[in-house]
Amino acid sequence: MKTTIFLTTILLFCSALNILGQQQKNDTIVVQTFTFDDITKRRGVFQFPDNDERYAKIEMIRTIKCDEKTTLDKYPCGEWDYSTHTHLYVPLNDTTEEIFELENFVTPYGKRLDLGPEGFTFVYDVTDYAPLLKGEVHLSTGNTAQLIDLKFNFIKGEPVRDVISIQNIYPWGHYTYEDLADEKELKPVGLLMDPDASGYMLRARISGHGHFGPRNCCEWDSKTHTYFGNGKVLFRWNIWKNCGDNPIYPQGGTWQFDRAGWCPGTPVDTYDFELTRFVEPGDSLDLDYAIEMYKDNGEKGGYYIHSHQLFTYGAPNFKNDAAVSDIIAPSSKDEYSRINPICTDPVIVIQNTGTNTLRSLLITYGIEGGTKYQHTWSGHLEFLDKETLTLPNIPWEEAEKNPHFVVQISEPNSMADDNAANNIMTSVVKLPPVMPSSFYLTLEANDKGRAHETSYTLTNAAGEIFYERAMLEDEQIYQEHFEQLPPGCYELKVKDKAEDGLIRHWWNRNSNPDNIGRNGRVALYDTDFNLIKELNYDFAEFERFRFRVK
Repeated sequence: MKTTIFLTTILLFCSALNILGQQQKNDTIVVQTFTFDDITKRRGVFQFPDNDERYAKIEMIRTIKCDEKTTLDKYPCGEWDYSTHTHLYVPLNDTTEEIFELENFVTPYGKRLDLGPEGFTFVYDVTDYAPLLKGEVHLSTGNTAQLIDLKFNFIKGEPVRDVISIQNIYPWGHYTYEDLADEKELKPVGLLMDPDASGYMLRARISGHGHFGPRNCCEWDSKTHTYFGNGKVLFRWNIWKNCGDNPIYPQGGTWQFDRAGWCPGTPVDTYDFELTRFVEPGDSLDLDYAIEMYKDNGEKGGYYIHSHQLFTYGAPNFKNDAAVSDIIAPSSKDEYSRINPICTDPVIVIQNTGTNTLRSLLITYGIEGGTKYQHTWSGHLEFLDKETLTLPNIPWEEAEKNPHFVVQISEPNSMADDNAANNIMTSVVKLPPVMPSSFYLTLEANDKGRAHETSYTLTNAAGEIFYERAMLEDEQIYQEHFEQLPPGCYELKVKDKAEDGLIRHWWNRNSNPDNIGRNGRVALYDTDFNLIKELNYDFAEFERFRFRVK
């Protein structure tokens, strides 16, 4: 792999970017459904595009907002974590309708929560639901714990592969652990692979709930899930989600701790399994979902919320094609707010969107209108595979004048790209604050035997450690003098091995009140001991503060 400064084709690069920007603006249809003015309305009928237009991508943009107008309870953001869903309703007859789930979102704990004046936005790729997002669409989303804005962006163009159909393998719903394990529910089903199709995919979205047995199943316990096909294991996975890096923080409840497929304030994890290599068009497949058997300890009383869908596709539309799938950093997306701002290495996601194995790629990136850099990637990505790449760092000073980062890919497999429309992406750069070259860190450690869980480091853009400390002692106050730091980019990172930050264990107030303890504290002071910044102490896994010294 190599990186070079790339100056000779800046004009060509910028020209391509301008053309792309115009195309995206002119070729995107926006469908607004619910708005913040819909205080209690959570279901409605909306008019979506109703023609034979093809869309390269369909995005669902869902924003939640705390507000005194919310009606669920006395809190502007709802007190508890509630399972909510975005559903499509397809009439089967005059009295019956079928539910298709687009997403499952668990609301954040709302006590003392502030999502800002614009709210918090999640972006979903719902391109695979294109056949259902046509004409008159019956739609519901969320509850009334927060205000909700929901819109869809239909980006015209040729998709990676055209969706022929979507079907529910099992009815969407709530199922007890006992009934699932005993196969009283979600029993084996026979599926006929469309003889006119070329690709097939299974999608599972499962979240565990309830507090039964010694491990409080099924919210707090990881279980193994399996798809069998004609008696053989097709796919096996565990649903378990790390909550320590939750982008919505701090919250009012026990948001810090990992759960079965979800965290308060995040979408439930979706698992996509490419079925194509296991079947042929016209095949019959006996599909069976199974979960590991419960133990005789009461845990069988827990339950899961299930969505299982089969997607059928036409042939892939491109052979030699790669895409910029996402820019993680720099980014202004709310869901990446714990990673940004940066003044270090950019992070992007690439995807192979052609049937040829992707083995090499040229990546050109930099600040829009400024110096461009090149990086040559080599690897092995099969059709639809993704890879997260950390690109070599660049000087970020140009972003002070034009805060837009742009990345363009080209020459997949040293050949022409079959589809240039997905080759360029831009993001907004928010630079870290400027700090004095000398200042103080003050950290007040927890008590109750927890201080040893905490550590902190100060590193520069190259990852070199300037200061570090671990194995702290209870109730001690640590003061670190960061002195005469050279100009550059730095990251101060406070970590907690137990992933419960420095917050006191208030949840022990009933069961073990003597073990609540005290809150810790992290603060930055100038050399005259004036407070510069108070960092979050309720940070779960880590608190990161990036800054620049000029």
